[in-house]
Amino acid sequence: MNTLYPPTTVGGAERSVAVLAEALAAAGDDVHVIALDDCAQQSTQVVNGVTVHRLPHANIYWPFEDDARPSLAERAGWHLKDRGSAPVTDHVATLLRELRPDVLHTNNLSGFGSAIIPLARDLKIPVVHTLRDFSLLCARSSLFRSGKDCTGRCLSCRMLTGPRMQAAEGAQIVVGNSRYMVDRHRAEGLFARTAARTIYNAVPDIAGGKLTPERKESTPLRIGFMGAIKAEKGIEQLLGACRALPVSDWRLVIAGKGDENYVKGLKASHADLPIDWLGFVAAERFYAESDLVVIPSIWPEPMPRTLIETMVNGLPVLVADAGGAPEVAQAYPNATIYPRRDTGALAKLLTDAISQRPPRVQPDREIRAAFGAKRLAAEYREAYHAAITQVANG
Repeated sequence: MNTLYPPTTVGGAERSVAVLAEALAAAGDDVHVIALDDCAQQSTQVVNGVTVHRLPHANIYWPFEDDARPSLAERAGWHLKDRGSAPVTDHVATLLRELRPDVLHTNNLSGFGSAIIPLARDLKIPVVHTLRDFSLLCARSSLFRSGKDCTGRCLSCRMLTGPRMQAAEGAQIVVGNSRYMVDRHRAEGLFARTAARTIYNAVPDIAGGKLTPERKESTPLRIGFMGAIKAEKGIEQLLGACRALPVSDWRLVIAGKGDENYVKGLKASHADLPIDWLGFVAAERFYAESDLVVIPSIWPEPMPRTLIETMVNGLPVLVADAGGAPEVAQAYPNATIYPRRDTGALAKLLTDAISQRPPRVQPDREIRAAFGAKRLAAEYREAYHAAITQVANG
């Protein structure tokens, strides 16, 4: 279960879930996905060997539209419906009774309400829960507000997410897509007595990937940013660092979407810089057109898929020390970690890259194995069997 599933995507979580689902299906497992969508009735289709059940969200509004502008009252109503047994809970209960899965793997559950894990418990279905965002702790799913980390949980978050936290304790196994995620949740008193594992995300078909030929030294260094164009992603710090770069020999490539007015403002205020605003593009194109990638997040991002994809593509990467990214970046010789929000430090690293032209490298065998889909499926199958054993032993 995950809130969204491709082709309906807004971030990396649903892509990571799809990589896992397809890897399990390829290994011979019978995999079903339950996801929400902005639809009038339930639909079922088989996608790359995975049976996908899309359920109508049935809440006040669909929160994943770019132009969604709900009022404060509407947002409060949405969260209140999501706080307990959401409108979609009965649909999920019917599906689980029909499918009788050996194990239920829950991921991001915004929109599903807080009754899903207790429902699985009542049906005696073991649950493995993966932490891919902070929605169990934070109504905004980010532990980040007004440009700052939340050092504690505010009253509204405690009220709105309290039932989620209590319900989540019913999972047999909790998985973090970084060690940071498990530690951060335990710091808030959640999963203190739950068996925990760290399973990093994966990129499919990496073994057959081919490196893009190196660009000629006479061409501008193409600095890549890929992701949602939001302030918490550090886009403003990256643009600020670019202000301090030499006047030539580089271009900034920005791939992603964001609030239309916000993006329009950024384009207007940085129109004098050599920037290619690509919008939403395929990841393959982005990595082929980049010489170096920057991940400048200023919020505690759980684990950016961009980092793993960059490593697999052999590109040099500059990574802000936010969230779970540093623990993975440390395993990659072509990564440099810098203090988040430190525009000067980022500008210095970019200036050095422009003059030194760090090369694209072929990832070694260990990196390919560590972030491959077969490894991902094997580690999750171990977690599933551990959860099944827990339930069987009472």
